Amino acid sequence: MDKKRVLVVDDDFLLVKTIEMCLSKRGHEVMAFHSGVDAVKCLLEDKPDLMVLDIRLPDCDGWFLAKLLKKLELAERVPLIVISVLEPDRGKVAEARPYAYIQKPFDMGHLMQVVEKGLVGGGQSADARHAAG
Repeated sequence: MDKKRVLVVDDDFLLVKTIEMCLSKRGHEVMAFHSGVDAVKCLLEDKPDLMVLDIRLPDCDGWFLAKLLKKLELAERVPLIVISVLEPDRGKVAEARPYAYIQKPFDMGHLMQVVEKGLVGGGQSADARHAAG
């Protein structure tokens, strides 16, 4: 399996560490950030293969980063998996077209399955059909 680069952005330090450990065990390189501002540089310079993004961040709305993916013309190549405690906002989900929208709390095994499918399937939106309750 090719080593893929996964960008994880969430302000929950323990959750990020857990995701990082799970992805690393699967042979992926993880770039983890706890704020949106820090993640922007990674998007610009490191061009990840997939992004796992929380919507509620301390410094910006996660939807801002989703829009940035489109603006940088990375949305077709970088699948976006949104993880959030919030109910999906249909308008924002329709605009961002994430590969998946997974509500917290979630099963880590399920997230890993969705990540692996996203890495194989590229940036094609699943229209949040992988949403979990």
